Amino acid sequence: MATTSTLLTRRQVAALLGVTEAEVKTRDNVTFHPTKAADGSYRYDPQEVTAVLRGVAGGEPGAEPSGAVCGAAFELFKDGKSLPEAVVALKQVPSVIRGLRAEYDAMTSCLTMGQPSIEMLATILRARPRDEAHLVELITALSERLGTEYRRGHEDGVTEATDLGEIVDPSTGKKRPLDQEDIAAATRSGVARWTSPSSDAKRAPVGGPLVARKV
Repeated sequence: MATTSTLLTRRQVAALLGVTEAEVKTRDNVTFHPTKAADGSYRYDPQEVTAVLRGVAGGEPGAEPSGAVCGAAFELFKDGKSLPEAVVALKQVPSVIRGLRAEYDAMTSCLTMGQPSIEMLATILRARPRDEAHLVELITALSERLGTEYRRGHEDGVTEATDLGEIVDPSTGKKRPLDQEDIAAATRSGVARWTSPSSDAKRAPVGGPLVARKV
C-alpha cells in the first residue's frame, strides 16, 4: 500500500503526463483517486499514474488501450460525456475513444447515432431532436401518423375492392350500387342465354372454336 511519502503531488503527475495541473484535477475521481494530505494538497497513487502512462503509449493507432483507460472512458460515458470530451480528458487518439464507445454501447445495449444518421432522421421527422426525450416524442408522433395513414388506406382499399359499380334500377329509373345478387342474377341469365337451344351460338368443345349454328 502506498504511503504519503510514496504518493505523487499533482504537480508531479502533471509533469509526468505532460499536461497542466488543472487538467490533472479534471480527472480526479475519474482516472485518478487522490487522497487529501494533512497540508490540504492532493496526493496520487503512482500505480494509477503508471497505468495512465501505459495507456497513453497504448493509445497509438492499432494498439490496445490499457484497462485503466478503458475504465476511465466508461466512467466518462456513464456520466454522459461526449467523445471529444473523453479524448481531451484521457489524452487518447479519437480512434481509441470511438472503439471504447462502441464497446460501452454494446455492453449497455445503447445506440450512438452518427451525424449523417441524425440528419436523415431529422428529415424524416421534419424536426431536429433537441434531446433524447424530444426524439422519443417525435418518433412516437411519427408512428401514430403512419398508423393512422395505414388504417385509412386499408379502409379505402377494402371499399374499392367491394365496390361492384352501379346499375339503373328499372323500377325507379335511378342508379343504385350493384350487389352480389345482381351479379349472380346476371351470371345466371348469361349462362341461360348461352346454353339455350335458340341461342345464335353454342359453346364449342374445350380447345375448339366457336361454331355458329344456322337457324
